[in-house]
Amino acid sequence: MGDEEDGRRRDGPHGGAEGRRHKTRPQSHRQDSGPERRQELYLGFLTKTQLVVASVTVGLVLLLTIITVTAVVLTNKSGTLSHIIPECIDSSTRVKFGGSTSLSPSMTTGGDMLDFLVQSGEISERDGLLATWFHRANRKEEMNNALASDAMILEADVTLEGYGTPGEKPIPIMAHPPDKYSDNTLDQWLDAVLASRKGIKLDFKALASVGLSLDLLREKNSSGGINQPVWLNADILQGPNVPDFILPVNGTRFLQLIQEKFSDVTLSPGWKVAYGPPLFNGTYTRLMVEDMYNMIKDVPQKVTFPVHALLVRSGWQHISWLLSQSPRFSLTLWQGSIHPNVSDLLFIRDNTHPAQVYYDIYEPTLSAFKQAANGAGGMLVVRVTSDDKRPGVPLVEGSGESSEPLMLQDVLQQLEQSADVPWGVYLRIHTQQLLEVSLMLLCSAYSREKLYRPVWISMDGMQSSDHAKEYVSTVERLFPYVTLVLTEQNWPPQIPATVAGLSQRVALHLNTASVPSRREELHSLLGMMDRFDLIVEEDTKSRAEALSVLKGRMTKRKGRANTNLYVISDRS
Repeated sequence: MGDEEDGRRRDGPHGGAEGRRHKTRPQSHRQDSGPERRQELYLGFLTKTQLVVASVTVGLVLLLTIITVTAVVLTNKSGTLSHIIPECIDSSTRVKFGGSTSLSPSMTTGGDMLDFLVQSGEISERDGLLATWFHRANRKEEMNNALASDAMILEADVTLEGYGTPGEKPIPIMAHPPDKYSDNTLDQWLDAVLASRKGIKLDFKALASVGLSLDLLREKNSSGGINQPVWLNADILQGPNVPDFILPVNGTRFLQLIQEKFSDVTLSPGWKVAYGPPLFNGTYTRLMVEDMYNMIKDVPQKVTFPVHALLVRSGWQHISWLLSQSPRFSLTLWQGSIHPNVSDLLFIRDNTHPAQVYYDIYEPTLSAFKQAANGAGGMLVVRVTSDDKRPGVPLVEGSGESSEPLMLQDVLQQLEQSADVPWGVYLRIHTQQLLEVSLMLLCSAYSREKLYRPVWISMDGMQSSDHAKEYVSTVERLFPYVTLVLTEQNWPPQIPATVAGLSQRVALHLNTASVPSRREELHSLLGMMDRFDLIVEEDTKSRAEALSVLKGRMTKRKGRANTNLYVISDRS
């Protein structure tokens, strides 16, 4: 993590235990109370603010009513609109993901942190949002406070005694720059922390302390055994807003020392980052993430990338590409003194599996985020069409049979005004022209920071490779922050070559009738789910058994955090 931001991070724990989560959803926009004054009443009993809130609420209810009624009326004809009923096999999130839990029979220093916390009884499921942190548990007083706290993972900083001075000694101590001395050595720190059931994250600001620290870890593990996961962090690449003369830790040597001396760990390689808006607000680039991938692609360990919480959303196209390169990869969102927006955190939450992201975020933002993330939700499935009167205007199919047609822009505006409604949008678009207009509407909402919901996009007529190329290139050009959905009616599905290597998530949309039932075909489908999400639309009862078998096989898959299964049902 960047020194400039890291130097402003607070000491102490943040994030309560799982049991402290509240059901009440927080308000997204709050204003400080001013002096009391008489307010004009509308309708005889409502203030202006109350009237606005009531109007927005009624508008949203009408929108959802239109969508739901349209779904019921048109289900037998085309399944025009419906709600996705997510399969909650492994996790609890606003858009529920399928998956499986698998607990290691024994925990080692390189073991999965979430598995460890589940085994320890600290959390009930493999969800990075449930993990809590204590920062800078360096000096003995800070370390003891951390050990006595409810924090599940202790983060501490390692350097050498007197580092950079004439009195430098080859003794690893616990201190964060600019401190060069401490009352706590790494040896003493490990003796105290290893007697607990806390996870360990060691941050190295200089290469000189790495080798000696690894020797100590190896010695402790050989003598008494280390029974908790160990993460090793260093900023090994130049990141956003950092000048070239501020050098990162030598990444090649950092990784080499770990492989040579103590390799059974989780790696946490990061970028040096600075953030100071409005001038210094650049984000992660494709070159940055490709450099990181090239640096660590051949390591055997689990890898969690620390990324600045205020920069992740703007760089999501590239960060998500990096995350998708291996099931061993995860993210750890961290912040400096400036708090991230809850909407940005929800954007990340809604576009990842719960086990893929840890949230090293401070209060009160963390509690507000947890409240928002814990709401039940799913996806609004909307077929986008047009009519003869307005051939280039995206409309909700079926909404104009008894009234004025509902425009896609109306749907997006209603969702903008209802920030707490936990629904994403799945747009099933008829034509290339409507695809372009729809993507421009999404881009406009996103640029105004009004779109933090997950967005899925599919388009009719994707059978030919030329149409597939045009579809993908249009999304890449106009609004790449979506999940691309490939709709298939037959088995086996024809996967266009153009989707290989995309930064976006890709999902296969099958109906129940096309879900294979034979063992060999089912095995092939599960293999595809290592690369693609799966959406199954329940359109007939005759093949419900095949879907049930698929769900059963999903629960047996182990170590597949990226495996997501969604089910669309007309039951709402």
